[in-house]
Amino acid sequence: MTSASRPRPQRLTFLALTIFLLVAVGCTGLLQNIGARWVTRQIAAEFNLDEAQTAATRAAVDRTIAAAPAALSSKVDMLVATVDAAIAKGLTEKKLLGMERQVDALLDIVAGGIIDEAAPIMATLRDDQIDFVEARIQKRLDEAREEIAEPKEERVEKRQDAFVEAVDDWAGSLTDGQEDSLRTFVAGLPDEAAARLAADERRVATMRAVFREHPGEQAIRDAIWKEWKNREDWGPDARPPAARRAEGRQALMFVYGLLDAKQKDHASKHLHELHDKVKAFFGAAGT
Repeated sequence: MTSASRPRPQRLTFLALTIFLLVAVGCTGLLQNIGARWVTRQIAAEFNLDEAQTAATRAAVDRTIAAAPAALSSKVDMLVATVDAAIAKGLTEKKLLGMERQVDALLDIVAGGIIDEAAPIMATLRDDQIDFVEARIQKRLDEAREEIAEPKEERVEKRQDAFVEAVDDWAGSLTDGQEDSLRTFVAGLPDEAAARLAADERRVATMRAVFREHPGEQAIRDAIWKEWKNREDWGPDARPPAARRAEGRQALMFVYGLLDAKQKDHASKHLHELHDKVKAFFGAAGT
């Protein structure tokens, strides 16, 4: 697998990764084929692709799905086993660091495969298509700026709602006391949205310059991969990635400490339900 990546707002890597995961957990047999067509339509619309580029994209999507079982199946199984054991026996810093390494390896495999498939297609983008993509990106950046401009209380409340909803989904249901504790915890977290937006803007500018030069697929692959590997670096106005990751581990341990035995059991069942869907996809893709 060769190198390549790209910035967050320039959505190819993240769009394709998200779509891949949606296909992976929801499609088997005929539905897998329907899912591949849907993925292709979404990417074609995102980049205003012509007929030949769309056909190349469909072939790339099919190859990505077909390669998924061999590339990911055993690694997903190992990650699920690690997480399930931690739910049953308790989270620790050491265990969470091990999970991080497993997740990083999985994401690099997925991102690398997508980038290798995407780079030749991205190298064919015309200036008018680059203009089209840039306009869409700028619209998203404008929306992010509007969100940052909202009153602090509203932004904190949105973050609290999203966090509580995610934990509630895994726990089955939360008590009022647990929800209050989670909201208090989230309210105390630093808000680095402005630094993250600034990093996105810098990455968009970097990739804009690369694409405008039409340098060929290898240069595009290398530039995208570099941005992927540096995706957690939000610049001098934000904490270093290691500090944010440490905070994330603390958050997970805080949440785990709130859950009772029944909720932990629900989290384990939810994990295995998701795993079964992924295994069903791997079985269909491998036939």
